[in-house]
Amino acid sequence: MARVVVLNLRSLAVAAICAATVCAGAQESPVGLPAEASRTGTVITIDVSTNKAFLFRDGQLIRSSAAATGSDKVLRKGRRVWWFRTPRGRHQVVRKIVDPVWNKPDWAFVEEGKAIPPADSPLRQEKGTMGKYALDLGERVMIHGTNDPKSIGRSVSHGCIRLPNDMLRLLWKEAGVGTEVYIFESKAREPQVAERGLNDLEM
Repeated sequence: MARVVVLNLRSLAVAAICAATVCAGAQESPVGLPAEASRTGTVITIDVSTNKAFLFRDGQLIRSSAAATGSDKVLRKGRRVWWFRTPRGRHQVVRKIVDPVWNKPDWAFVEEGKAIPPADSPLRQEKGTMGKYALDLGERVMIHGTNDPKSIGRSVSHGCIRLPNDMLRLLWKEAGVGTEVYIFESKAREPQVAERGLNDLEM
């Protein structure tokens, strides 16, 4: 009888270990959903390490797609410096735009080797570059389409997140003003700018 008790105790111990392992696995975050992201409602996440975008509803993955994110490159002109980085952290959709028009910033003209026009110049207005829709996250960063589909899946943007048309349409439909957007790195990138002493960054 004593032996039976010992065997039962061992079985209980094994069962407890297995249950703990299962529970620990269940608590792991789904791919694309960082631990700090909400598990309720509609949530958009962007992994800049893999250049992928994810749409979750109540913690369940609805769809993922490739995305283009910031190149982390630095552009200089005189004392001015621009760092083309997609800002990490928690954001919110602050407005939704149909047929967005790109208001070309100074750095766009610097890249093209052209003179920088006045702020109100019509040369700054460019249609079609950002696709059909845009979700504005503030801080001069948007999730939008692109007229350069080959850029999708690469770290080549100037800070915004570019999406293919089908994913952009879905996010436009599912996300409202106030929808949370988490931009994160699943793998840390090598530092490229912090050690350079830049003191006049413009995002």
